[in-house]
Amino acid sequence: MLRRPKLIVLDLDKVLWDHHDVSSLKPPLRRINRRMLEDRSGEVVTLRDDVREFLSYAKGRGIFLSTCSWNEFNKALEVLRTFELDQYFDLLMIEPHPEKQLMMERILDHFSRFGVREEDTLYVDDRAYMLEKVKARFPRLMTLRFHPAGDCFSFLKLMRMLGDLDDPGIQSNAMGG
Repeated sequence: MLRRPKLIVLDLDKVLWDHHDVSSLKPPLRRINRRMLEDRSGEVVTLRDDVREFLSYAKGRGIFLSTCSWNEFNKALEVLRTFELDQYFDLLMIEPHPEKQLMMERILDHFSRFGVREEDTLYVDDRAYMLEKVKARFPRLMTLRFHPAGDCFSFLKLMRMLGDLDDPGIQSNAMGG
């Protein structure tokens, strides 16, 4: 079980959704259903199972949420808004470069005013090298690789790893549309 973080920092592409680069999408975006959207060329983005439940779980336990994403801000924000996920995040750190250790520095600085320390933070990314880059700069940070070959590839499992998910009221909505 993971130590309960005060802050969870999430990558977007290949973590919250299946798409590898939402910066390549062509607006306008159209929501197909609760978990899918498409751009004007028919490119589809699908949310991972239980994303909303996870974000709601974290917020319900007083955990701060931030993004840390290598994307064009406006395009990633449009995807978050189209899925109605932007409301869950306390900070959106989305920049068009791969230097996530620099983004994390600003994230930690922002949340330090709320008593959040490096060791109180869980960073979730699908790419091992991004996790390693950030961990090299912030060694007390908790990290989790969200990938089939990583630490976890399910938001339901992540909720269980964070604890107190023996609550029978929390179940997967993977079948929900």
